[in-house]
Amino acid sequence: MLTILRGRLIVGVAPLIVAAVVGAALASLAVLRVPTPAMLAWFCADLALTLVRLTTMLVMRRTLHNSGQRSGGWLPLTDLYVLSSLLWCAQIGCGVGLCMASADPVLVPFACLVTTGLVGGLSARNPGAPRTTLVQMISVVVPFTAGAISDGQPWFLPLCAMAPLYLVAVAAVNRRLHADYVTLLCTERALRHQALHCGLTGLPNRTYFNQVLTAVSAGRKDGRKHAVALLYLDLDGFKLVNDTYGHAAGDVLLQQVAIRLRDVIMVTDVIARLGGDEFAVLLTGRRAASAERVAGAIIAAVGLPYNLGQGTLASIGVSIGIAECDSCISDNHVLLVHADRALYTAKKRGKGTFYRVRFFRDDDGRTERAIA
Repeated sequence: MLTILRGRLIVGVAPLIVAAVVGAALASLAVLRVPTPAMLAWFCADLALTLVRLTTMLVMRRTLHNSGQRSGGWLPLTDLYVLSSLLWCAQIGCGVGLCMASADPVLVPFACLVTTGLVGGLSARNPGAPRTTLVQMISVVVPFTAGAISDGQPWFLPLCAMAPLYLVAVAAVNRRLHADYVTLLCTERALRHQALHCGLTGLPNRTYFNQVLTAVSAGRKDGRKHAVALLYLDLDGFKLVNDTYGHAAGDVLLQQVAIRLRDVIMVTDVIARLGGDEFAVLLTGRRAASAERVAGAIIAAVGLPYNLGQGTLASIGVSIGIAECDSCISDNHVLLVHADRALYTAKKRGKGTFYRVRFFRDDDGRTERAIA
């Protein structure tokens, strides 16, 4: 969550360009109207910081594109971008302060307009980091107010009184946007978890497992070849427990099975409940060579007695079909089909065991076959 909120500081290129054009236009006008060393220094600082912000933004966007990450991550150059944004707001604040202090009839309304637009834009564009945004807004409003006071014009005094009130109001809006944004992120995360996980066991569901298989298949097409083993599990005797003790007891049993499966597999493995009393485990890389050992551990763990509450004990078993290959299969969904067939064979052989098939290519390199 924190990473996403931080990543929201990286705005799109279009808003950045618009802000850069507005800042550069005001700085250029200030140099033309009041050609002092201070105005010239402001103009140079604005160009330098704008160049840094644009370059950093483009590099980060390219990094996101090349790595295939989702926008909103915490990239190495994010710190530089945030720092340059803070400095850019500070120099804009100093610039509008100089414009107000000059009492130039052209620069003053432009300075007021830029201050109002910039502070409002910061509030609406950065809901992910309200404190950082507040620092940016203060760095603009405070120099603006100081410049208006230093000029000594009586009609500037109402502006000096309104500026803090405007800052407080906009900061309150930013805090509200932040709260709404966090709520939206939490809701989105909960809905995504609900869509991809089993509500009873907490394990990933069939949709999530199919996405993983698709990702593995895409990796193979990109040349990242590695061994894959898919274990298809079906509980033996679960229907009898469900019919004897009721569906509530069956749900407790499934939850305990899920806990035992998590204890057996490693964090690098992918486990899912495909539906009913069917589960699947995906092993990749070096772990694929341990498919039979993992299957044996699962059979031993699932076969232990279960306490279903109120003194009820139950025992079940599990049959497992294993489909395994190195790098010959281009579509890993084929593994799911053959693992299901291997599971059927294991059940025909007496249940409580596993049956394994392995894929290979014929000598012509075109036909894919499986051997037991």
